Amino acid sequence: MPFAELSGLVAALCWTISSLLAPKLIQRFGTMRFNTFRIVTASAILLFISVITHRFDPSLWAHKNAIMLSGILGIFLGDTCLFSAVHRLGPRRAGILFATNAPIAILLSWLFLNESLTLWQLFACALVLIGVVIAILFGKRQQTHDWEQTKGRLSVGILMALGGALGQASGALLSKPALLDGADPIAVSALRVSTAAIALILAYGLYYRHHLPVSATPFQNLTSKDFMGLATIAVVGMVIGMSVLVWGIGHADVGLVTTLSATVPVLILPGLWITTRQRPSGGAWLGASLVVMGAALIILH
Repeated sequence: MPFAELSGLVAALCWTISSLLAPKLIQRFGTMRFNTFRIVTASAILLFISVITHRFDPSLWAHKNAIMLSGILGIFLGDTCLFSAVHRLGPRRAGILFATNAPIAILLSWLFLNESLTLWQLFACALVLIGVVIAILFGKRQQTHDWEQTKGRLSVGILMALGGALGQASGALLSKPALLDGADPIAVSALRVSTAAIALILAYGLYYRHHLPVSATPFQNLTSKDFMGLATIAVVGMVIGMSVLVWGIGHADVGLVTTLSATVPVLILPGLWITTRQRPSGGAWLGASLVVMGAALIILH
């Protein structure tokens, strides 16, 4: 189903916008407070939509445990790790590491869901991932912008990004059985995000509220502009992006959809060019071309 597989690209575009908006807000809020407020906002919106449109049904509750575990792994742990990596490494380097969620998803789906890929599909997936790697490694002519500087230990940033990739892939796989049984994608997203929101509220309230980074802005000094930016990220990245991805996972192969969603590092290059005023190199555009070719092969095949 080409349109279902294309959902991975739509989700990638939403996450690209979120990634460009996130670094400054993470700096002001602190990673854990940023993620808690973002997920709680998205949870409230998704629950409201699901309740007023009567999207909760028996097929959802039949898989509630797997969906809730998906929220813990994919959002509570996965998203927290990812945005911690964005803060530590910048969106470009965090993106290339997070792109490993595609091969991780393919491996996990082969191991646990008995899904198979043809050699042609594997070649297309590999082409996408190779393009992502080239685009990121050669994405800048210079690396002087603040987003290219490592905050803290490099190894911690790498582990956070890889942890986010594993959480994303695991969460996607756990949510698929419910979708195959006919559960509504918006309702699935609502349950996943709400579970993560509860976990984040507990973690933030019991521990992180008392251990905010020194660079974080005190709550009373945060502006309405900060909260509007946070709400925008919640709506674009979680409400729209995650719901579209969950829908695609339920109607197409997990590995293919997740591979297309891993094109964020390529899509983000033009945005970084505008933001940092540093033009990507020829290698970045070569990588982008390979990603487009691979995505076309996946969809057309």
